[in-house]
Amino acid sequence: MLHIPQDLRAVSCRFVNRNGAGSVVRRFTWMLIAAFSLACIPCLHGAETWRTFTDVRGRKMIGKIVSVGADHVLVKLKSNGSEHVIPFDSLSEDDVAFVKKFDSEPADEPEKAAEEQVEGEVSKRLYPRTKEEIRAGIREIKSVAAADGISTKTHDAVKSLNVFRFLSGLSYDVEGDATCSNNATEAAEACKKIGDLSHDIGHSTDRCNLSSGGNMEQSVADYINDSGENNRDRRGHRAWCLNPPMGKVGFGSAGASYSAMWCMDRSGKGKTPEFWAYPGQGFYPQEYVLGNAWSVYFAQSISDVSKVEVEVFRLSKRPEKALPLHGDIDGRVVPILHKSKSLLNGINFEPEEPNRKGVYWVRVTGGGLRCGYVVEIFWFLPRDPK
Repeated sequence: MLHIPQDLRAVSCRFVNRNGAGSVVRRFTWMLIAAFSLACIPCLHGAETWRTFTDVRGRKMIGKIVSVGADHVLVKLKSNGSEHVIPFDSLSEDDVAFVKKFDSEPADEPEKAAEEQVEGEVSKRLYPRTKEEIRAGIREIKSVAAADGISTKTHDAVKSLNVFRFLSGLSYDVEGDATCSNNATEAAEACKKIGDLSHDIGHSTDRCNLSSGGNMEQSVADYINDSGENNRDRRGHRAWCLNPPMGKVGFGSAGASYSAMWCMDRSGKGKTPEFWAYPGQGFYPQEYVLGNAWSVYFAQSISDVSKVEVEVFRLSKRPEKALPLHGDIDGRVVPILHKSKSLLNGINFEPEEPNRKGVYWVRVTGGGLRCGYVVEIFWFLPRDPK
């Protein structure tokens, strides 16, 4: 049995403000409004790759399909080249039928071929995976069958956890475990009984991430987001989700009000890297950048976070090699609004505009740490394998 140090049990786990899901939904909504708030654009005949889309209210826009999801399409606008997510239920029936039949990945598409060629030339040291490898990895994770005795809802939560671990460069073969899930269910029910979240009421609550929402799959995004002033400094829920030795996990709920994630496992066989991060190194999908804080974790201990300097630079182009750990860097300095020591040898830091697309260089020095890595945030919706 894993004993939990007393200081870890003091971490509060309230998720009254569910910013994790809300921020994504609001982003979809505002992008949709922006796309269709353009004036009705006349059709341009002869452009075979472009289509005039019509929404359910009769408003029109000219766009090109970038990718197709289970219930949405990513469209590049002819007017300004920007990309927008459009849910199927906002499009006309004809457009929905067209989109569902559309092959969004033609082998001879010049723009995509050029982009993949550029990605292939980028150093694997800086960019561990191409965008296509990220897409394939997410598909693979979502297609994994549930372990024996694991419900569909629990397995959906397990897959969500593994996607975040995959994107952070960690082992992503964590399995749902029936015993751990029973313990998580007991913890959720204990919280429901007292009408509050607490790690000090027994019933495995001291070994679980706890959420005030009953949706187990959504709770994973909430833990990664780790919002709220009571979680701001330590962001322990995120740290436990991204704990390298994890090999099995359990999820449970007590109706719509409470859920739990049994997370303190060390049975995994994956190696602990020298450092791992959220958002992870290299290409990182914007859809998975939740909340206002980034984190970086180290295999070595961090004695005094005040001696550690964290810097973020927004670059004008992809770096071809690692940038210097000291001195000036050709890029805009991104202000860090808050820095704190996380659980599990980590540092949390809040860069200005943490969800903005672009290429960033993160530099961590001092206190015995020397680390630099690139994060390139891009909007990329993988196809749903279901």
